[in-house]
Amino acid sequence: MDSRAATASSLWKKSLRCLPQTARERFSNFPILLVFFCLALLAHAEVIDRLAITVGRQVITELQLDEELRVTALLNQKPVDRSISARRAAANRLIEQLLVRREMELSRYPLPEPKDVDTYLQKVEEQLGGPSQFEQLLSRYDLSEDTLKAHLALQLITLRFVEYRFKPEAVVSEADISAYYQRELSVWSTQHTGLPPALSQVKESIRQTLTEERTDQALDAWLNEARRQARIVYVDATLR
Repeated sequence: MDSRAATASSLWKKSLRCLPQTARERFSNFPILLVFFCLALLAHAEVIDRLAITVGRQVITELQLDEELRVTALLNQKPVDRSISARRAAANRLIEQLLVRREMELSRYPLPEPKDVDTYLQKVEEQLGGPSQFEQLLSRYDLSEDTLKAHLALQLITLRFVEYRFKPEAVVSEADISAYYQRELSVWSTQHTGLPPALSQVKESIRQTLTEERTDQALDAWLNEARRQARIVYVDATLR
């Protein structure tokens, strides 16, 4: 031991001798306790702040990922699923939401206002049984209202993006509707008896179905290209 270390050790022992016996016993283990305390803090910080994925300069943390799992469980009123497949699905949703948000900002599409998010939250609250039931669900899934709103805001941004970017291009012609009706008619006749519904009765329903299908296809194609161009790094390799 060098002179400085010996001096420090001597001073530490002298300081202990100045304390009452009970205090001396407690403080004699202080360096060891301090080490364990610091390790515990580091372990706790790792759980809270550990990176799961980076998307360009944006990040997704393990905490955000777990929040997404709990939000999904709350909205579906099911137990929280933390299986590998559920974590991967949640990770994919968060990646896609980040890509959409970035595109919304770059393209200068108007982002939802806070009042829009509040309205969306109110609808969710009503669907989940009203204020009292809603508060119980938040507690059960260990979520705050602000956390839920943050995740709902990302969902709303995606819905807005689809409305602005893809729905105007999902044009459905009368010929498309007629062709779809004929295909479904052949299937219907094998499963039902009697007269099928007339085209005029289901026309708008078919238009909506085809619009949604084409919108989904356009969104999927855009997301695939956006993911290809983005630099996505899976810090947590199990999410790949």
